[in-house]
Amino acid sequence: MKVRVYGCRGSLPTTRDPASRYGSNTSCIALEVPGQTIILDAGSGIAQMDRFTKLFARDGAPFDILLSHLHIDHLIGLTVFSKVWLNSPDELVRIYTLDRDDRPLKEQIFGLFTPPYWPVSMVQFANAECIAVQTGVPFALGGFTVTPFGAAHPDKTASFHITDGSKVIVYLLDSETPALSPQGWEELVGYCENADLVVFDAAYSVIDYPDKKGWGHSTIEDGFKLAEASGCKKMMFTHFGFEYSDQELEIFEFQVAAQGDVFFFARDGFEFILK
Repeated sequence: MKVRVYGCRGSLPTTRDPASRYGSNTSCIALEVPGQTIILDAGSGIAQMDRFTKLFARDGAPFDILLSHLHIDHLIGLTVFSKVWLNSPDELVRIYTLDRDDRPLKEQIFGLFTPPYWPVSMVQFANAECIAVQTGVPFALGGFTVTPFGAAHPDKTASFHITDGSKVIVYLLDSETPALSPQGWEELVGYCENADLVVFDAAYSVIDYPDKKGWGHSTIEDGFKLAEASGCKKMMFTHFGFEYSDQELEIFEFQVAAQGDVFFFARDGFEFILK
């Protein structure tokens, strides 16, 4: 399975040098196996994915997007993802996320992008099938089985346990592990147990976290605790606060490297084979 990172910032795309080592785009990660790609969140990084269209020519297979939640940094990229704008059954986008209220799910997802906040109504024009999922209820997605579960983050957020029968990936953006109850912590450890890869929210430094407690994000140190408790094989830190410079992130990454090769940092354009 190939993992590609297209965006690893949180809250806002940065305005820093585009040659930044860590990149400037908000959350978007793709999992690729022959004949299928799952897109995890549709932050501004999905625009970079759009440049590699040929990678996704899969004999008419849909583009499957798992949205953890509807905060704007996780769905802003849908506005420029060309597949959403193509009125063709061969280019169908399927979006999976939690149902939050009584409105049609498509309106929940695209409702922000309507006049006067967006030039045209994406609710009306978006070529996307929107499918509600439930926490704790697995569903099949091609050769994958996906189990959403609740995250400690405002506005009804899902984490995802994903497996193709060979590898297990757990996607934990956005999630505040210190805010979990003992029962919630136990559940999280269970989902991450022996996982091949945990994608972990490392939005804040441990020094900055106290001022942002309750915002729904974690620290690198929280990831260390989860890795120790769950025995996961690899943990990728991402969703870095947009305010952190490359120099600051390099210091954090140096500290992480001292903890062993289980842990590593994401960056825009990073790709690897999960073995």
